[in-house]
Amino acid sequence: MTQHTIPPTWSGWSIISAHSTTGFTLWYTGLPGTGKTTLADILKQTLTSRGYRVEIIAHHTLAQWLKDEMHIEEHITEDRSDTIGYDAFVTYVCSLLAQHGIIAITTSVSPYLQARSFAREHLNPFIEVYLHCSSYTRIERLKQIEHASFIDEHLYQTPTTAELSIDTEEETPERSALRVLTYLEQRGYIAPRWATDEDDMTDTEIATIKARLQALGYLD
Repeated sequence: MTQHTIPPTWSGWSIISAHSTTGFTLWYTGLPGTGKTTLADILKQTLTSRGYRVEIIAHHTLAQWLKDEMHIEEHITEDRSDTIGYDAFVTYVCSLLAQHGIIAITTSVSPYLQARSFAREHLNPFIEVYLHCSSYTRIERLKQIEHASFIDEHLYQTPTTAELSIDTEEETPERSALRVLTYLEQRGYIAPRWATDEDDMTDTEIATIKARLQALGYLD
């Protein structure tokens, strides 16, 4: 598997090519209704527009594939990530994608600490993103989704080592996506949107950029 070296310090920008052959895994975890699929879709669109190859490993798509190709019966409208061995299978799929320079994004609940630790051990690079919100907001979101997935809330084991923890009730999906993109840029996983060295920018250009970000609500 291709190894990815994270720079010890981040100068602000990067010369990493958007066509890098290094793949990695964004492992989303969180109860149904916390926004995993929404955030995955936004990240895929953004990263694809930058030239990266991205695949979303969605539970309903995987269950459909298992049914049609492997003749393994699953209720495709249910999240089965609480099934023993499910995350191990997803880990294997993500490792194959990473070897071919593809960014994998998982969107199943992935409720067990042990299963996520197994994925972390076998996937490198591995970025765990924990999505959460209040129970009320989560249930209200699920009421608006046809054939929504449900899982016993007591089964879920909260992450202790997640690289990112995002409260999807406190910010918009777009801002959450920016948070993930910023993390990936600062640690050298992807090339920043702007490749210009900040030292070469005029004060006016910097002020203009900051004003635009403030207007979008990305800066206080």
